[in-house]
Amino acid sequence: MDRNGRQKFQGTVAVRQEAASEMALAHTSTLMEEERRWIAAEVHDRIAQNLVGVFQQLQSLESLLADAPQARRVVQHASSLLREAIRECRDIMKDLHPPGLDEFGIVPLIEEELSQFSEDTGCEVQFVGNRQVRRSGGIEVALYRVFHEGLTNVKRHAPTARKVVVTFERKQDKSVFLQIEDNGQGFDVAATLRSRHVGGLMSMYRRIEGCGGTIEIISILGQGAQVTARVPFGLSRKTAQIQEFSHAARA
Repeated sequence: MDRNGRQKFQGTVAVRQEAASEMALAHTSTLMEEERRWIAAEVHDRIAQNLVGVFQQLQSLESLLADAPQARRVVQHASSLLREAIRECRDIMKDLHPPGLDEFGIVPLIEEELSQFSEDTGCEVQFVGNRQVRRSGGIEVALYRVFHEGLTNVKRHAPTARKVVVTFERKQDKSVFLQIEDNGQGFDVAATLRSRHVGGLMSMYRRIEGCGGTIEIISILGQGAQVTARVPFGLSRKTAQIQEFSHAARA
């Protein structure tokens, strides 16, 4: 084998080894996602449903205590705590595996979550999206988690935000485009990435890069923040490289 042939062969082996490593990582991610889906179902069936049943019983009890105002107040307080516990359960299920994603896709979930966000915060929301954009389950889960994390960050860390705009569409370059933009107080991206409390941002990077995509986080203090993710609609960059090297090796 001449030098040219050896270089082509070595390049092919290197790319295939990297691809095999990425496939193993993707398989592990798939198993983890299936586990998260199972736990979410268990939380729904074994905890949330029971809490809803107890809440309904408390509502019935409250209606029977019209002549006992002190006891009625205790029941109302218990109902309030239980209502919050039910909401927390639903948030946990959404964090584990968003219900409806597999069947309906990411767009209805974005719309529902934005509506709830607006109701909770009073913030104006705007969604620009295309319902026809559907990708494989793993990619949709990754994009949803980036959206969910971005919106959660606005709620927790940008209380001054009065408007959130989310865009989800397919671009002319055949990429799927997701952007979350707010007009809150902004933050120092570089400093945040260097800090210990950076799990959410790094999770965004890992999820999108694991799909062969790119993500950019831009923020200006006093002007808000913008998270932009792009994922290839067709072949991933790694798959294209494997095909290119395989073709070159056979040439």
